[in-house]
Amino acid sequence: MRYYLLLFFAVAFVSSSFSQTEEELSQLPFDEIRDSINTYIYSNLPKAINASKAYIKKGQENGDKRKEWLGIEALGSSYLNHRELPKAQEQFEKALQFSEENQLDDFIIRSYFLGAQIQLGVPNASKALEYLYEALSVAESTNNTYWKENVMMFISNILQLSGESEKSIEIKKTSIKHYKNKPIDSTFTEERKKEMLAYGYSILSNAFLKADQLDSAKQYVKSMADLISKKDSCNLRMLLNARAEINFYEKDYVSAKENFIKASELCNVNMPLMDLQSTYDLGKVAHGQGNFQEAKNLLQRGLNNYEVTPAEEGYMDDYYKLLADSHKETGDFERANYYFEKYINSTSEYNKIQSDVKASTRQQEIETFRNELETLETEKNKKQTYLNYLFLGASVVILGLLFVLLRFYKNKKKNEAKFEALIAKIKAAEKPEDIIDTKDEVLEEKNTTDIPEETKQQILDGLKKLEEKKYFLSQDCNSYNVAKKINTNTSYLSKVVNSHFGKNFNTYINDLRINYTIVRLKDDVIFRSYSIQSIAEEVGYKSADSFTKYFKKDTGLNPSFYIKEIKNIA
Repeated sequence: MRYYLLLFFAVAFVSSSFSQTEEELSQLPFDEIRDSINTYIYSNLPKAINASKAYIKKGQENGDKRKEWLGIEALGSSYLNHRELPKAQEQFEKALQFSEENQLDDFIIRSYFLGAQIQLGVPNASKALEYLYEALSVAESTNNTYWKENVMMFISNILQLSGESEKSIEIKKTSIKHYKNKPIDSTFTEERKKEMLAYGYSILSNAFLKADQLDSAKQYVKSMADLISKKDSCNLRMLLNARAEINFYEKDYVSAKENFIKASELCNVNMPLMDLQSTYDLGKVAHGQGNFQEAKNLLQRGLNNYEVTPAEEGYMDDYYKLLADSHKETGDFERANYYFEKYINSTSEYNKIQSDVKASTRQQEIETFRNELETLETEKNKKQTYLNYLFLGASVVILGLLFVLLRFYKNKKKNEAKFEALIAKIKAAEKPEDIIDTKDEVLEEKNTTDIPEETKQQILDGLKKLEEKKYFLSQDCNSYNVAKKINTNTSYLSKVVNSHFGKNFNTYINDLRINYTIVRLKDDVIFRSYSIQSIAEEVGYKSADSFTKYFKKDTGLNPSFYIKEIKNIA
């Protein structure tokens, strides 16, 4: 159910009764076509497609590039909401190319934003973050504070998903401060301000509740209540859900159920994922009350009404675990085993999204649950004594500790071998760029037959000059800005980099940065004394996490381990 948390920001749609064809719809005013899109975007894909294509067609007829792009985005969002991800991805690529070719900076940002949503559905959280950081770079370079804050809020939700709660909370607090201080104007109305603040308070409340900080969670719910009117059904639903989560945390299951039910009756946009979330909420309340049969029935009905796709399995682990536990408590061990296996598979997918540390924690939870289930089943069939159960549990803990210890020493030896290999590469390299030279198996576009030879050479010469100036160390170094500096477009730039270097543009920049970092850390004693965050910012990354990810991807080592080993041989 984490997918719902990531994708449901704030929904407000106007109902209408259009059933026209694309041709008929394109004769209507833009606002009426948009109303039709909003009406069907979750409930009726064919009608949403017709309305989106009509919007594109009308934009083309009027020569309005911005309206045309909005139709492409609407088409991509329609496919996304109906989980047709390959088609959604195709529309994202069209939207991005269209916005870049027509230099629509704000729509470049929104294209990446759409791409990130699609990648979360794949799921590929790292790619989603990559798109969001591209969007953030454009927002900062064009001083688009509105979309900068939206992108940062999305990034914070993904960080929350992967266990980076403290960083996520700090980003949310910064966004709320921004919206509080932002002046009201024609584009940022009082109503819009309240919506953004209410949403920020909602997710902050959820984050603090997960961090067991009940008082802070309650305070943010109170702040939400001061902003939301009873007529605003979608934000009111968000408020009631937040109150219900606090009720559930305090084990006030009667109030939790009442608020969850009230919330489910509001903001009806025919979004199946919202119905599944409501079922889960009521199911966990029933489970908390000890009504395991009711919980089992509710959760099963939710799955019957919503077909979980293979791509969404990684977000369903908490749902499957609750269903498995409900079956276990009612003595149906066969079904408990079935859903527990689905929980294990879902957890495996989820662990690919989360960090290694989070994966380790989840694995321990899996082992504990499995042994508890096996023990309870054995007790039922063979009347096994409590002492045997306790002994088995202790054995599992001991084995788990031994496994962790063995894994630690095994990883230490592997890292030492990787370090030695890296040092050998540094010594053998004639120039820094020879140390790490990643080749991407999948390239965005390798064909350069449509690019004149003199243009190719101009791009390569321009890249060489920027390398010499170490522009790659700048945090605003992205394909958009590099293309502008060497007087070309991002499409040509991407093709030439793919063809000449055998890698995508992002890989090309990251290789330059990591090679520079490896050599400087080896040679510069003062640089080695910097914090990881400072090193990251020095070499062009906005966060220590992003720097660490690419450093480890290229070298197989964490920066801290490399620095420690370099100090030992310096």
